[in-house]
Amino acid sequence: MTFGDIGVNENVTYMGTTIQLLADNGATLYTDEYVDLGEVALTFTYVTTDMGAPSNGWYLQDDFAFEHPQNSRILPFGQGYLVDCGDAEAALVFAGSVSKEDTEVELGENFNFTGNCTPKDITFGDIAVNENVTYMGTTIQLLADNGATLYTDEYVDLGEVALTFTYVTTDMGAPSNGWYLQDDFAFEHPQNSRGLAAGAGILVDCGDADASITFPAAL
Repeated sequence: MTFGDIGVNENVTYMGTTIQLLADNGATLYTDEYVDLGEVALTFTYVTTDMGAPSNGWYLQDDFAFEHPQNSRILPFGQGYLVDCGDAEAALVFAGSVSKEDTEVELGENFNFTGNCTPKDITFGDIAVNENVTYMGTTIQLLADNGATLYTDEYVDLGEVALTFTYVTTDMGAPSNGWYLQDDFAFEHPQNSRGLAAGAGILVDCGDADASITFPAAL
């Protein structure tokens, strides 16, 4: 899709909401080079004609003259991005159709920002894996709303642990195939029934560039 396919509601304001394109390793931002701006991070903000832009849409955050509209910039399937938002009532609206087929997300080596790409809540047990997703070689981390920290949970035997999951099979000693807490070496706390809300973001740390996870069809 393109950035022009992403609409906004009235609570998305210039500089109040930005989208940052995250590089493959997850820790840095993609950049681009412009003659007048130099090398700038690919951080976009939504601007309207009322604010002086030539047309409504997404512009580079550093482009105060609005000379480089970004509506035609392609956002590839599976590309991770971070939305920094100053209003809890803001919303993005995506153009497109709902897939009737399962969606396989190919994982690059190291960090992959992705999420529940269906318009319905699912569970971790609904997420299938291919043969290259291995115990501890691939982990899923649940990111808290501010994006910078991990959700945690409290267990009597484990204490407070980060919600980082790894896929374990019965061949590895687990009572059943599925997702378990990374810190749960006894496999006593299966996580297949834990919910993953529609649109919820996750960070997949992957040791194999040929690994993939599959989300169920929404319809």
